[in-house]
Amino acid sequence: MENAGVPELSIVVTIYNAEAVIKSLLARIIATVESMRVTYEIILVDDGSKDNSVFIMEDLSSGNLKVKSVMLSRNFGQQIAMSAGIHFAKGNYVLIMDGDLQNPPEAIPALHEKAKAGYDVVYTASSRRNNVVDTLTSWLFWRFLKSVMKIDIVRSQLMMRMLNRRVANYFCRYPEKVRTIAAITHDIGMSFTVLSVENEKRVWGKSSYNSMKRLSLAIDVLIDLSNHPLNILFYLGLVILCVTGVAFSFYLYWYITESVLPGFTSMILAIMFFGSVNLISLGVIARYVSNIYTEVKQRPLFLVRKTVNTEESWQ
Repeated sequence: MENAGVPELSIVVTIYNAEAVIKSLLARIIATVESMRVTYEIILVDDGSKDNSVFIMEDLSSGNLKVKSVMLSRNFGQQIAMSAGIHFAKGNYVLIMDGDLQNPPEAIPALHEKAKAGYDVVYTASSRRNNVVDTLTSWLFWRFLKSVMKIDIVRSQLMMRMLNRRVANYFCRYPEKVRTIAAITHDIGMSFTVLSVENEKRVWGKSSYNSMKRLSLAIDVLIDLSNHPLNILFYLGLVILCVTGVAFSFYLYWYITESVLPGFTSMILAIMFFGSVNLISLGVIARYVSNIYTEVKQRPLFLVRKTVNTEESWQ
């Protein structure tokens, strides 16, 4: 994997409205990587920030050729922005991480050591999140994927992970527009290990991922990984059909053998129940259809407005 002129390590960081932490983040990354005594490049990917992040990135890149900046044409979302960074990365090993200082740069040497030991992917996992609600919902989501959906995925994984060059190349071959890093790296497979890393608490601003965005991301991960939700809907329909048949038999028996006053309770409950099931079923199917519609348009995965210290023609 050693190639002349190719850095040992590429570090990809997504930036979105992070003007308050870019300098301190970069300083910590550089201090950590310099102590490793390896050749490296740092790729900052701006995902359509509305603050001064772009200007700070340009200034940092102009003063250090190892710091490369990629400015996307608009906000494409973190998953695509990170994918763009992986496309630009040239290193033998590619480390990806969030740009909000919650993924600790000081963990990079440990990930690199594991990757050098022969693992194709090195995940990081943490049981700690920003607050109790995030911790609980994260635990429930990963538990749901593994226990209910039977998807054998690394639980409580963070965005921070290291890929070797082979996996990074495979990653770039995935063309889908509706994508999640977790789903693609899981689908690639290969040998992997997991490092326990304490996710640092946010010390500035608020996360751009509100509850609805987190839910949407969770649904994307689930849909990207499996068609199992559609199977569940089918089996749920069969179960409801059986329950309805039993209930119909009982009601018919009571109607014939007993004097039962007509009421609205059973009717209202039945309408609400089946109405909810129909809405949920249509919602799941609509999400799959929506993803299909997004893919068949075959629009570019991302567009670049400007780059510093790297070529714009990344294909």
